[in-house]
Formats: sequence, structure tokens, C-alpha cells
Amino acid sequence: MLPSQPKIFHGRESEVSEILQLFSLHCPRIAILGTGGIGKTTLARAIVHHQEISNRYKQYRAVVVCDSATDKLELAALIGAHLGLKPGKDLTKAVLAHLSASPPSLLVLDNLETVWEPVEYRGEIEGFLALLTDIDHLALVITMRGTERPAKVRWTRPFVLPLRPLEHAAAQQAFIEIADSCHDPADVDKYIIPVGDRENNFDLSRL
Repeated sequence: MLPSQPKIFHGRESEVSEILQLFSLHCPRIAILGTGGIGKTTLARAIVHHQEISNRYKQYRAVVVCDSATDKLELAALIGAHLGLKPGKDLTKAVLAHLSASPPSLLVLDNLETVWEPVEYRGEIEGFLALLTDIDHLALVITMRGTERPAKVRWTRPFVLPLRPLEHAAAQQAFIEIADSCHDPADVDKYIIPVGDRENNFDLSRL
């Protein structure tokens, strides 16, 4: 069961276009990176529900939220649960076998940094990702806090750059839709906090 399509989604048209272009290169391996609250999960959900992606993968789309996993076994168990596999001690091989036998599929691993960041587990997580990307017909998208991509994966180039804060107009529109339209635009600007870069971008995660 997929998470819902984002109801409030502004200012990410270029990123959507860029990611869809990568999907034209067979089955991509894409890392959506950025600071906390910048919109990584929302962007991934928008991609999953985009008409082109929906038509291509149909029911073979899975979005796995990884923030409850603490090691590779728990990550494999989460993925296996989304795939409808029977619970077990180690579902690594079962997950790989299931995805290998499935039609072209899309797997999204959301908030992967939770299980990847601990140094003691990083190697096994990267090894698991490498095994997943050995499946030629599996498209893989991860979202991670930060700017570093996991090793051992041949990420599709050109890389998707870490997400930047929304530009002012998009941030203002999103704020109004979240907080209702009763606010004066001049007052809204007081709540949209500038991050101080030269392009005058704004980050709604600071609200």
C-alpha cells in the first residue's frame, strides 16, 4: 500500500523533471539528499505517483519507511513486509529472490540514513544496497538526510543534487495552503525564514 500523493507540492518542478529524465535510462538508482524537513520524502512520493511512473510500474511500487530499522536484518524485514513475504529471521535472500522474479519494479527506501549512519552497520547496509542494484530491472530511490551517498552502488548520473530550500514564491504558496488563506502575504513573509543565501531561497522546515 503506497503512501498518499502529496496534496501540497510547489517549487520542485525542475527536480521532478530531472528525476523523470533519469528514469528514461532504464532502471535508475537515485539518491534524494538534503537537510531535514527540506522535502525529500514529499519529492519521492510525488515521483512514485507521477503518471509516467505509475504507468510503467503499476502495482510494482513499494515505499519503505526505514526509520524504525536498526540494522540490515530489520531493513530486510521491513522490505519483506511491504512485499508480502512471510516473516523470518533473515529475509535478505527472500527479498532479493522476490524482486529478481518480479516484473520491473520500483523500490523507494525513505529515511535510509537512520540505519546507514551508524558506522558499525554501514558496510552491511551498503552491501545489501549493492545486491539490490544487481537486479537489473529494479529501480531504486533512496531519501537520506545529508549530502553523502552510500558507497558500493553505481548511482545513476548525473547525480540529483541535494535539495535546496524552496524559492520565496513557492514557500509562500505552500505556507498559505497549510495555514489557510486568511493571512496577509506581507505577514506570511515574516514567518518564512530566509536561510541567507544569495538566491534568496527559503526553507519551510524552519517554521
